[in-house]
Amino acid sequence: KIMNFLTSNARIEQTDVPGIWQTIDNQLYKDVDGSIYLVPRYYKTDNYTIPDWLAWLGGNKSKWDVRPSHFHDFGCQYHALIKVLLTKEQLEQKRLLRVKDNKIVCENIPVKYLKVVKKNKWFIDCFFKRMMKVANNIPNWRINLMRTAVFFNIGWLSNYYAEIDLNNIY
Repeated sequence: KIMNFLTSNARIEQTDVPGIWQTIDNQLYKDVDGSIYLVPRYYKTDNYTIPDWLAWLGGNKSKWDVRPSHFHDFGCQYHALIKVLLTKEQLEQKRLLRVKDNKIVCENIPVKYLKVVKKNKWFIDCFFKRMMKVANNIPNWRINLMRTAVFFNIGWLSNYYAEIDLNNIY
């Protein structure tokens, strides 16, 4: 099956916290098995986390498609993802996925069409790599560098992670 982003490039805005951004739009990604996942609007992220002292190796972290980092950050924060229980065609039919101002946008999907699915670190890291591969501007060397870097993310080992409250995601 074909994997791809179902929504247009991410729009983000700065928060009052240095280095932290907030998504403006809901973001949808269709994975290789046909599952569609959501990162909700207003999600706070640091985009690609590259220590400043390492940025010279990875290049300017702001010039790459940031959508994969949003899904990866979300998965790491919650040890889970939000799965959409509708197909792309059903989303379009319900006008939850549509063109608005020349962008493909996702309206707020009712909770009855969403499910929290727990995911392990291996899945989240490989998911990240799959998304980077279909993003429109990330070179292979960077994809491999970032996939290797997230492998060493020891923060995942913490027993604390947030729970997703579907009634308060937007």
